[in-house]
Amino acid sequence: MRQAKVSVVSSTAKAFVLMELVFGIVILSLVSIALVQVTLSLHRHSIVKTSVSLAQISLSNAADVVRNHLEMESSFVFIDSTLQSASHTISLQGDALLLDGVLLAQDITRFDVKTLPNSAFSIDVCTNLGGEAFCINRVGWLR
Repeated sequence: MRQAKVSVVSSTAKAFVLMELVFGIVILSLVSIALVQVTLSLHRHSIVKTSVSLAQISLSNAADVVRNHLEMESSFVFIDSTLQSASHTISLQGDALLLDGVLLAQDITRFDVKTLPNSAFSIDVCTNLGGEAFCINRVGWLR
């Protein structure tokens, strides 16, 4: 009888140890899944931030190229999203900004150049970033 009691206690202890092991594995799995989801979320957020930054840099570079070009000119004509000067043509065709037919920037929603007093000009280049309009403005002076 004594040996049967020890055997029942021993098998119950083994069952509890096994159950504890299973619960430990389940809890570690849940923690691992949560950490993987957090890591993926941070990675997605990083990708979005990087693509927004690249779009902003591209837009800024396009505006700087147009400004640098115009600062070398003495006059220009801007009609229907097309900037015509003595040496180059910059136009918005669809969503692409082209310099003499070569892609300068893409995903552009608005391109505008205005003359200002004292031989100055203003350039606006806009795009959509995350559903919101984002514009870069540059000001310069004709030669």
